[in-house]
Amino acid sequence: MNPFIKRSLIIVPTIALAGLVAAGMAMADSKWDHGGWGEMGGNRSDTMVRYMSKVLDLTDAQQGAIKDIMKGQHEGMSGGHQTMAAQLSDLSQLDLGSDAYIAKAKEIGALHGEAMGQRLIDQANMEAQVLSLLTPEQVEKFEVIHDEMIEKRADHIQKHDKKGDHSN
Repeated sequence: MNPFIKRSLIIVPTIALAGLVAAGMAMADSKWDHGGWGEMGGNRSDTMVRYMSKVLDLTDAQQGAIKDIMKGQHEGMSGGHQTMAAQLSDLSQLDLGSDAYIAKAKEIGALHGEAMGQRLIDQANMEAQVLSLLTPEQVEKFEVIHDEMIEKRADHIQKHDKKGDHSN
């Protein structure tokens, strides 16, 4: 088999899967005990609001407003998982190593990258909405916790990067 095709068979699906993993890691953090800012639904948003209420001493009105913001965020994202599943199903129907397979994998990777970018923008907008509800003292506490969470994610990614040589 042509070395270029062989390498493409490894690299292209790996890039697509790495995008999925990176998105999951970017949206997850055990400190907050939830699936990520952008993955709020049902009990996860309840857990997040309870945690924020405890740490930031939120009023009942703030709790309700933040829960509504998170619910809206979750509802806006509902089709993403189904879309990705359909794309991966389409990919699985193609012959491994074929030009069509490689082209589809590249397409999925590009679409996933765009979707991840939009999730990050949506997350930033949601955080801005939450911040607008907080007192100056609560904002200070929120920023400290948020910075700790970002640092923890960065450390996690760096540790993952050092575990093995991913250059092949």
